[in-house]
Amino acid sequence: MKWIFLCLSMFFLAGCATYKQDIDAGLSLAKEGEWKKAEGKLEGVLDNSQDKLLYYMEIGALAQNQGDYERSNTLLEQAERLSDTFFQENFSNRSWALLSNPRQSDYRGSGMERIYISYLKSMNYLALAEQEQNTAKKRQLNDAAVVEVRRIDIKLNEIRAQNPSYQDLNAKENQAFYMKALSWLGNFYTGGRDTDQFLYRDDAWARYIEGLQYEISNEYDDARISYQKAANLYEDGYAKQYDLSSTTAERAWLDTIRMMQKGGFSQSDIQKKIKDKLSPDMQETLKQYHRGDAELVILEHQGFIPDKSEMTLLLFADPQAYSLVLEPLHGGGTAQTNDAFRWFTMVYADINPLNLIANYKAGGAWGTFSGIFTKRVILGRPVWQQLSAANVDKLLSQQPIRVTVPYYGRFTLDQHQPTLKMNGAATANHSLKMTSLADIAFQEQLAQAQRDIYEGLTRELLRSWLTYQITANVKDESASLILNLIGQVAVFASSAADTRNWLTLPAQVRLTREPLPPGEYTPDYNVNQKQFSLGKINLEANKIKLWNLRNPY
Repeated sequence: MKWIFLCLSMFFLAGCATYKQDIDAGLSLAKEGEWKKAEGKLEGVLDNSQDKLLYYMEIGALAQNQGDYERSNTLLEQAERLSDTFFQENFSNRSWALLSNPRQSDYRGSGMERIYISYLKSMNYLALAEQEQNTAKKRQLNDAAVVEVRRIDIKLNEIRAQNPSYQDLNAKENQAFYMKALSWLGNFYTGGRDTDQFLYRDDAWARYIEGLQYEISNEYDDARISYQKAANLYEDGYAKQYDLSSTTAERAWLDTIRMMQKGGFSQSDIQKKIKDKLSPDMQETLKQYHRGDAELVILEHQGFIPDKSEMTLLLFADPQAYSLVLEPLHGGGTAQTNDAFRWFTMVYADINPLNLIANYKAGGAWGTFSGIFTKRVILGRPVWQQLSAANVDKLLSQQPIRVTVPYYGRFTLDQHQPTLKMNGAATANHSLKMTSLADIAFQEQLAQAQRDIYEGLTRELLRSWLTYQITANVKDESASLILNLIGQVAVFASSAADTRNWLTLPAQVRLTREPLPPGEYTPDYNVNQKQFSLGKINLEANKIKLWNLRNPY
């Protein structure tokens, strides 16, 4: 029994190292556009019961990038079922993760990932419809794509019901000073940070895609409603939250107006909307659309969502203040260390008055200042006495406990402006970044950071305490000391954070829409010195040709 924790710790330490190496190897291949090789690498590391959801999402996305749309949908449908199943957490699964490391629990996915399962499935159905010659089968596949966007709508409505809307946030910003003060005071016990602003509450781009799918299916009123929802979301806060241009809202309003034109709205209503919502430049873009035109729509899915890293914190006891203190492990001036330290000060450092007071009592004026570099968990005397009765204070006095939490390092998105050439001639229209999945993932991690640190603290305290209790029962004092040292070192070394997420999703999506007279064209899309060609295509009157372009660079 006394060797169990040592053996388990070493086993999980080796497993985590292998997981990280294999994931990085697979991603490196994907970033070179080697989709098949990347799939083979990721299959091996994700083929286990805990990572089943990740397996289906990652391999499903890679299958789509290879043009294997039916297999992609089969895999993503499995992901769809698992993402719903995992809403109710398995108690035994979570308990085992608490005693080992969080990678031993089932991966449950994020709200954004659930949306993009259906998003990719809808892209698959449209691609299959494009390839289909039979008219009835083509219509059936287009209908299946619409079913997926309706799933997106249902999922987004579920997310909206659980989180404050942009209107709620705007109301909070505009409320009276005394109400803001009360809200500020209420944040004392959550680190003084209002995480509501980072929540994934809705998705303007997903709403826009709903509109595009409805437009492709000639359901113009449904398309208008979806485009308008997207426009309102971009205006209300989505564009600001994810650092997008305000032109995103204008683009959505332009397509709303086009659907109004197709839906028989009065000219006065249409003109009012044009005047209220479109700039002169966007009004000129609207004039490029003519009755009987075809349209080429390019969705450039560029780059990859950044992967998470692990930050190491050291846990100390402060008996005088009846509290626990966490501080980041300083490991030199590397870029990764600097990023980890910036994340700590941004998310965890003691900035609320209660912790500042406790730091002052513990260390005077310097103690208050040093709180910028620490996180203090104030337990109070009654709780501290319970920990003392369980000998946790003795455990912490022997050596610090290592706690690991996930974080995102700094990342930059590609800012190059793409150009589109039709039959060798450059077009006047510009691409527009419509969403940043990288920023959504980053902010979702910010929103759950407090939960991560308390779960990590609880897990490592429990593992260290169990190891301490087991070795304390060894009667030979020398053997007990040696075994305790070995056990604590093993637990220290094997501390791990859950850094899993869907890594083959794009970092951002850029939109290009080009209305054209019907005919044959050879589109070339150029960005960052890379050229992508669609080959010769035939654009039909009143039809949309969708180019789902996956740019790994």
